[in-house]
Amino acid sequence: MKRHSDPADRDDLRDRIIGLGERSIHKSYYPELQKRMADLERFRALLDQSGDAFYLVDAATGVVADANRSAWEMTGYLRHAVIGAYFPYLIPPNGRGRIGALFSGRHRDGEAPAPLVAALQRVDGGRIPVEISLRYVRFGDCLYLVAVARDISDRLEAERELRIKEGAIESSTDGILITDLDGGIIYANRACLRMFGAGARESLRGVDFGKFFVNGGDALQIREGLSRESSIEGDFAGRRQDGSVFDIAVSGSFVRDEQGRPFCSMMICRDITERKAVEEMKSRAYEQLERNIEQFAVLGDHIRNPLQVIVGIASMIEHPMAEEILRHSYQIDEIIKKLDCGWVESENVRQYLRRREQIDL
Repeated sequence: MKRHSDPADRDDLRDRIIGLGERSIHKSYYPELQKRMADLERFRALLDQSGDAFYLVDAATGVVADANRSAWEMTGYLRHAVIGAYFPYLIPPNGRGRIGALFSGRHRDGEAPAPLVAALQRVDGGRIPVEISLRYVRFGDCLYLVAVARDISDRLEAERELRIKEGAIESSTDGILITDLDGGIIYANRACLRMFGAGARESLRGVDFGKFFVNGGDALQIREGLSRESSIEGDFAGRRQDGSVFDIAVSGSFVRDEQGRPFCSMMICRDITERKAVEEMKSRAYEQLERNIEQFAVLGDHIRNPLQVIVGIASMIEHPMAEEILRHSYQIDEIIKKLDCGWVESENVRQYLRRREQIDL
């Protein structure tokens, strides 16, 4: 029986160890090692192409053991300034307390603390707002914290713009009503709630907006106008929740997505009850003015005709009072002439009002 201690076996083992022979350890293990190294390089390349900053931090010391390219390019630091740094020092001073707490106490593999909204300190002193996702992982005997920081500057700016728009809509003095394509109410601002005497905003959600119009045909007209022209303007009779009726001006349009497809409609509602009342008062005043002008036009003739008779008689008689009668008659005639001038001015006023107010006088 052949023993392993035989010279032939020893030679075979030696050849395998130093990489000689068909069954060498080097020949069987090295290709696998190369494959694993290639996989690691590909994974590293993927991480370096990511726009997020990846940090591998020693959970015991808080020191950055490794990071991807974005971790230093995002902040303007050099690679050696990030790797080996105390991770909380990469955060502005006012946020270090929360980050430092991640490295105190006991943690376990797979534990994932809640994401943090913080900032990364730039080399030029600026700050980059980030959301940091966290997870503890174990490699061998060491526990690490994987921190992935994502730049949320654009998100915060979008949220800020959204808050501004929401604030503008909510504080508008005009009622703003947003409905789905079937007319169900999605949103009503404070002015709209006050205008229609509605209670809590939530109580209107899903309610058909047509309930706020006296005539059912008005809501249908608005829907058809939106469908046909994509916008609508008009005056309607509105109804408050207590049943009272008021005049309302409505302008509405579709809100469209990036592909141009409508997904809701927005209506701006304005209580025009006072405006209608003022217009009615103006109309009555203009009508009265028209009547006065017409009466004014014939007033001169009504006075001038008998006055001419008086002047003619006074001119023919011999009487001490004749001169006095003629003098007063001429004064009256001057007054009538002034009235005629006033009539012309009144007619000019009427024409001006007709043009400016577009009222048929």
